Amino acid sequence: MKEMAQNTARQLEAVPKRQEKTAPIHKASPKVKNTRVPFSGFEIMSVTLLSLLFMGMMILVISSKVNLSSTQYKLQNINQKIVEIQNDNVNTKQEVSELSNKSRLMKFAQDAGLSMNDNSIRNVSK
Repeated sequence: MKEMAQNTARQLEAVPKRQEKTAPIHKASPKVKNTRVPFSGFEIMSVTLLSLLFMGMMILVISSKVNLSSTQYKLQNINQKIVEIQNDNVNTKQEVSELSNKSRLMKFAQDAGLSMNDNSIRNVSK
């Protein structure tokens, strides 16, 4: 009988112990399928119109920048011409002043045989 008891012990050792299932603390959330929601016609039209509006605004800004650059170039050329004309005017005024100098006029008068009578000169002021 001793042998039988030993056999039984061996058989019990050979049989794996059953583990009890424990309930998980956190339940796994059910997997949600990733499905695309179709866009409505209004949404598609809105996105299209906003895209067109955005593109139009970009074109408007770029064309405004080009026009501004062109206008600045023209203004710079006109200012340069104004400075050149002002310099010409100053030079011409200086030349007139030199040509109408009293001593120069007196020299021409003497060369022409004219004389100056101080009694007939009147000073006029504005």
